Amino acid sequence: MIITDLIAENILKYASLELNNLPEKGLIAIQGLNESGKSTIGETICFALFGRTFSLNSQELEKLIRWGETRCSATVRFQTGDGVHYEIARYFDRDGNQGARLNRVGEEDLPITRGVEFVDSALHGLLGYGYDEFIESFYLAQREITTPHPHSDAVKAMAGLTSMRMVSDEYQDEIETQQEAIEKIRHQLQTTEQELADLNIEPDRLHSLEQERAELGQSEAQIKDQADQIEQASTAYQDALPEIRAAESSRTWARSLRFLSLILAVALIGAWALIAHMPENEYVQGLTNFLSQQIPQWSDVHVPWMLYGGIGFVVLFLLFWTRVSSLNKRVTKLQQHSPVLAKKLMGLRSVASRNDSILGLDSMQTGGEAARLEAVSIEESTIEQPHRGDEESVADDRSTKERLRLDDQQMAILCRRIESSEAEPSEVRDAVGRELNWMRDRMNVLEQRMDALEQPIWEEKQRLKTAENLTLSQQSYEQNAGEYEHGIQLRELANDLLSGAIRQLSRRFNQELRDLVGHTLPLFTEGRYEHLQIDDDLNVRVFSSEKRDFMDLEEISSGTQRQIMLAVRLALSQELVNSNVEGRQFVFLDEPFAFFDEERTRKAIQVLPELSDDITQIWIVAQTFSEDQSFDVPIACSRGDDHVQAGS
Repeated sequence: MIITDLIAENILKYASLELNNLPEKGLIAIQGLNESGKSTIGETICFALFGRTFSLNSQELEKLIRWGETRCSATVRFQTGDGVHYEIARYFDRDGNQGARLNRVGEEDLPITRGVEFVDSALHGLLGYGYDEFIESFYLAQREITTPHPHSDAVKAMAGLTSMRMVSDEYQDEIETQQEAIEKIRHQLQTTEQELADLNIEPDRLHSLEQERAELGQSEAQIKDQADQIEQASTAYQDALPEIRAAESSRTWARSLRFLSLILAVALIGAWALIAHMPENEYVQGLTNFLSQQIPQWSDVHVPWMLYGGIGFVVLFLLFWTRVSSLNKRVTKLQQHSPVLAKKLMGLRSVASRNDSILGLDSMQTGGEAARLEAVSIEESTIEQPHRGDEESVADDRSTKERLRLDDQQMAILCRRIESSEAEPSEVRDAVGRELNWMRDRMNVLEQRMDALEQPIWEEKQRLKTAENLTLSQQSYEQNAGEYEHGIQLRELANDLLSGAIRQLSRRFNQELRDLVGHTLPLFTEGRYEHLQIDDDLNVRVFSSEKRDFMDLEEISSGTQRQIMLAVRLALSQELVNSNVEGRQFVFLDEPFAFFDEERTRKAIQVLPELSDDITQIWIVAQTFSEDQSFDVPIACSRGDDHVQAGS
């Protein structure tokens, strides 16, 4: 960047400042006594380019306005390495308003951008550096020349470390953020673990509750099935019993008639045989006489009818024999319902025992637990209402009696009588009714138990669901913590790599800086000092050709120290040009020889144009210069003059 024109109004002591057609190469000398406005020119350049000065930051710009005025403005025209001429204009008023415009020279109506922030961003892209780098390299304000701070943003930018430092700092911030996140996750894990411990989950509890409910449901279904079977068997028995009785009665009559038919058939056929074949037998004659006396029409002609009658009774005998056989089969078939009912009733006892075990009740020998509880309930209700009528009390006693089951011995006797079809329907109805009542009581108890299990099962499911969610959260926390830890490891590794790269770049930067200083230092010191040692903190030691050793700066004179530091500062300028700037560059040196003697000043001014082919426009501020020294653009400042103009 080469400044071609500088124009300002109402800045500090100047009502107007106009420097035109400044040369691309050469020395621009600014001379004047103290408070004559020499440094104002440098601060005007700073304000025009960056919207601030070395002595005033962006919050103090009101002090930049000339006393008695309401606003100030500054315009600088410059040429970049690609040969394009640009113009940047800024203004500031006492109300705090600030404006900026960047355009190509001659195209004020077609600005590249407007506004302070936009202009600053665009200018950085054009120049390759910002205010901090400018102050540390191209602009030497009125101050003692010292080494730059090694950790300044400008030096980092010159060394190419800004991006790496920025990334390293971002990594470090991310590491701290992720460490904080891990701490939060650990706290959440502790909270989750405590919540899981408070739940006190028993792995088999839900299975146990559901299994218990299933067993109760199975028992209820089994009892209901038994009740249906017993009720069906009882109905079948009661329906079959009258038919059995009728069949047995018919069978008895048929057996009697069959026997009578047999006797008559044998008697008639025997009598016929005796009369027909043994007529002279004494007993046959007696039989014949008896028949003649009893039957007046009896004669030998009727003897064959005895045979016919016998045969007829034989036929009746066979018919009754068949009838008896048929009735036997029917009775046998009807009696099949009897052992079924007896077996069902006796089998119910084993089912009752198992159900009582499931329910935790003792099997009752005389009516069962449910009946006993019912009886107790009735007894309690009787005590609470002692004045009930006798009929109502008798009805309750009868109801209680009807609900009591037969004991095992009574049931065994009844079942034997049922098997032999001797039990009366009323007996069977009474016994079966008692069994069915007991079974209903048992089913009610089972239903109550199952209903009572619904709430614990639901609560346990909710607890398990909560535990599952907590476990998933725990796994998620652990996974997140692992990812954060992995991220920290990666960033620490990246930081290690960046640190190595930064050290390498720093060493290379220092080496290049030493090489540059090694070129300029002999020119300033007449060859007495040639080499420098610059460590990572930019601490400087100089090699003395006389002592043949490196010396600390404190071991040499103050004037020589300033010569060396000026060489270092100019080397930094060259380093920035080499790394970031394209084309030729200007430097502004505000009283760099303030502590030099006249001879050192003369020699320094002589060598400045020879230092670099890139830094060609050199601004020098001093109170006085030797009369024999010539400059490309001399600018004289005086305390009483508020207008400065130079160039054509």
